[in-house]
Amino acid sequence: LTPDDHPSKPELLNNLGSALLTRFSRLGVIDDLQSAIVVHRQAVDLAPDNHPHKSTYLNSLAKALRSRFNRFGILDDLESALIVCRQAVSLTPDGHPNKPTHLNNLGSTLETRFNRLDSLDDLEAAIVVHRQATRFDRLGGLDDLESAIVVKRWVVDFTPNGHPNKPMWLNSLGRALKNRFNRLHKLDDLESAITFCRQAVDLTPDGHPDKPMWLSGLGSALGIRFIQTRNPEDPKLSYSAFVSAADQETGPPSVRFDAVKGCIYTRSFQIALGHATYRDLMNDFDRAFNLIPQVAWLGTNIAQRYTILSSIGEVISYAVSIAIQTGALSRAVEWFDEGRSVVWGQLLQLRSPVDNLRSDYPDLADKLQSLSRGLEVSGNDISIADLNELLHSGPDVTVPDQASVRTKLAQDYQTLLHEIREKDGFKNFLLPRTLAELVPPHRKDGPVIIINVHHLRCDALIVYGSAEPIIHVPLPKLTSKIAEDIRLCITKSLKEAHNAVRGTMEDRVTDSGPPDYCRGALRYELSRNVDSVFADASEVLWLCVVQPILERIENKLADSTIANIPHITWCPTGPLAFLPIHAAGIYGCRGMPDHGMKLSDIIVSSYTPTLSALLRPPHMFADGWPSMKALIVSQPTTPGMAKLPGVLSEAIRIQEHLSSQIKHLYDTDATVDAVLGAMKEDDCQVFHLACHGFWGVKDPAKSAFALYDGHLTLSRLMSISVRNAELAFLSACQTPTSYEELPEEAVHLAVGMLAIGFKSVIGTMWPIGDQEAPIIADEVYRQLKENCVSGDGRLKVAYALHEAAKVLREKVGESNITRWAPYVHFGI
Repeated sequence: LTPDDHPSKPELLNNLGSALLTRFSRLGVIDDLQSAIVVHRQAVDLAPDNHPHKSTYLNSLAKALRSRFNRFGILDDLESALIVCRQAVSLTPDGHPNKPTHLNNLGSTLETRFNRLDSLDDLEAAIVVHRQATRFDRLGGLDDLESAIVVKRWVVDFTPNGHPNKPMWLNSLGRALKNRFNRLHKLDDLESAITFCRQAVDLTPDGHPDKPMWLSGLGSALGIRFIQTRNPEDPKLSYSAFVSAADQETGPPSVRFDAVKGCIYTRSFQIALGHATYRDLMNDFDRAFNLIPQVAWLGTNIAQRYTILSSIGEVISYAVSIAIQTGALSRAVEWFDEGRSVVWGQLLQLRSPVDNLRSDYPDLADKLQSLSRGLEVSGNDISIADLNELLHSGPDVTVPDQASVRTKLAQDYQTLLHEIREKDGFKNFLLPRTLAELVPPHRKDGPVIIINVHHLRCDALIVYGSAEPIIHVPLPKLTSKIAEDIRLCITKSLKEAHNAVRGTMEDRVTDSGPPDYCRGALRYELSRNVDSVFADASEVLWLCVVQPILERIENKLADSTIANIPHITWCPTGPLAFLPIHAAGIYGCRGMPDHGMKLSDIIVSSYTPTLSALLRPPHMFADGWPSMKALIVSQPTTPGMAKLPGVLSEAIRIQEHLSSQIKHLYDTDATVDAVLGAMKEDDCQVFHLACHGFWGVKDPAKSAFALYDGHLTLSRLMSISVRNAELAFLSACQTPTSYEELPEEAVHLAVGMLAIGFKSVIGTMWPIGDQEAPIIADEVYRQLKENCVSGDGRLKVAYALHEAAKVLREKVGESNITRWAPYVHFGI
């Protein structure tokens, strides 16, 4: 409401920018950070150089630019922040009360550039500047690291203890000294850093939102001192600081979670010294799991939650390993399910049936359903018009308000959950499930086999039912390095070999290239055939993973058969989430006693991201296959991409096996809106999609199917709900490939289809041939039509795919693993 020429406009803009930056620091909403920079730039541009607060506006802009650098690592943002910081310092006269603040900000920015470029000049300059924030008249040059520390020390020395910024400046000086210790290894710097960090903590009252950060800085410095001096008291002191930081409820969840990781790391030292036990460590993991829902908060969008979760996977696999180590197998399974696929779990929770709640409290059920739907779609790509139509109350939502809408919806959702849990019989409503809630007493579909990969140990947990004991199978031949080496070799060999396939393979190998050694049996050589690499990988998977598991449960497998062949649902983690366990075996002549043993000959395999994903009951088809409604989407000529002539043949073949209730969107008719509309409106039970597919390297929510007018992204798919959805057949490339920085999230299109309601999904692990795709699709639907249901009326999708893969294997040859093995089944 304030015109640009009004003298108060710069101050109002600065206040708005600071509020947006504060919310970004708490919730991690990127829109807030970008808006804060825009608003702060406006404040700077509207204020002339002689404006009394121009330096303050510059300082605020510099902080926002540095925050964006810390988030995205773009060096131009850091250089711009330095320029703006120096402008703020130069416009502030000596003796001005804001001079220390501006100097401290300059010192921190110099220190950040030192951390980015490893330039000792920047570190020394940062120290000088930080000293000078307390002793500005002694300032030397700003071109070296020493000057940064000097400035910070100057600020600290001349600021009274009652000053509200004194703890921040003390912590900033301590951090700079710790950085110089890491660079020059002078123990005096580390001792001084501990002293200043402790003073920052002592001057900050409990409940202050910055106290967890100061405590974590102190804990980190004490931990570094233990590594240097082996002082036995330091792990205890470090742990105490970290646990205090983690338990400060007013701190940002991300800072508190980092503190929990510090607790876990420091507790390991205590265990090594004999001052703690693994059961003590279990308590720290409890803290971590309590914080995960706050870190990956529903008030942020899905892409941001993925980014936040990239640092959590290691904690989850470590927690499961320690639970196994202590014999707490049920706890291990519960933690595994709670910590893996956090975003998927949140989506499934938002779609959870509320029948019991509705029967007792219908008003609460309606309100919960409305809030859940709002959170679901606001976390994905959605137009403002669609969001307004969904909320249909209050003033219209505008673009800058989207983050506010998500925040308000999430707050209302948590408040409502608290209210529901106060009602009789709903104490544990939508809380993490126990083992008894995750699996039925006795599973009819064979075991779920969880494979936990961690650098300390690798294990399999075999779950037959909540009423049966969990079977633990150690996997001593498997290591996280072996699993990662196999993944790198397969990825690189596919990149080299892909040719005339449906889609493209992203190069996910690091600049250093693939490893040249893996367990003695798997070597990658550029001249080798890709199927030879797969044969070696399959052998390692058989010897290290599958064989010890099958040997342990050989007698029980006979009880989990349909058509005389057992069924296993695999739930792998880490690098194994990228690997074809279903194709494990020994291929070729190797003179080994178990030559010719292949998992696909003796087991029907399925995959699942979590146990929770198997909870929804499938539909029972008393009338058989002909009553199924189907939507077929085929895209032979996607603009700008290679032609796929095989998709038309594929569509024609499968229509022969489907009922008359078919809708076929073909070529130009297969637009994004048309497909989404047909999925929502036509109540499709079978969804078959034949087109190009790819996954988002930087943002897994951008994984997509290429349609005629654009990309049908995973986030758009997750914004809809399909009634009576049974089978999704994704005849496109890499639909179940995970984002390697988020293996515990199993981020891929196949699991996305599970999230929107489909019970079974067929996808592909790597690029598929346009000639093979119609064969596998034809045979899957033939099998479903002829043997569509099991004895209890459920679709036998996993068995249909198993038989189809067998047909394709016979056509292309068993040694051509890359042609018959990419097809996998997810779900029930």
